[in-house]
Amino acid sequence: MELHIKSEFECVYLINGEFYERADDLTMSEFDVVYITVLPLKHTLLPYTVKLCGTENVTSELATGIRLNDEHYLLSLAPRYIIVYGNSKPLPPPTSHISRLFAFIKSGDVNSAYALLSEDLKANISKSELTAFFDGYERIAECTWENNRKFFLIDKNGAAKLHTYAVKDDFIDDIVEA
Repeated sequence: MELHIKSEFECVYLINGEFYERADDLTMSEFDVVYITVLPLKHTLLPYTVKLCGTENVTSELATGIRLNDEHYLLSLAPRYIIVYGNSKPLPPPTSHISRLFAFIKSGDVNSAYALLSEDLKANISKSELTAFFDGYERIAECTWENNRKFFLIDKNGAAKLHTYAVKDDFIDDIVEA
């Protein structure tokens, strides 16, 4: 099984005592116990350790781990700030086409989301159909370990569905469940 670790901040990792600069495509058994120590590269963030017991789902303030399918496990890490109380730092805006689309839909900005679609796709889908397509999903996990525009949509129960999307002239031209 492949372990993919994504963080919202720049960091390095100690995974079972071994140093890694990147951890987006590691191999593990579904029965392994894995200790991941996150070492932020910014002085205002604190390190912490996450324990994975096999491929069980993990949910905490700092880490969310989910088994995407039989072959992939995704661990998403949040920053741990020195200041405990106060306003949290805003997350950077998503950069990929599909992440921006998902963020616009979830924030209720359907017009901005619709503007990301190609004219051909707009002719075949209404704004309400676009919103309904993402209804029930809480998170998106792009398959950055592959270069073929795949992503998982994840619901509140942790179930993940694989999808692909196509881009034409810098607009999303198609989204298909894989």
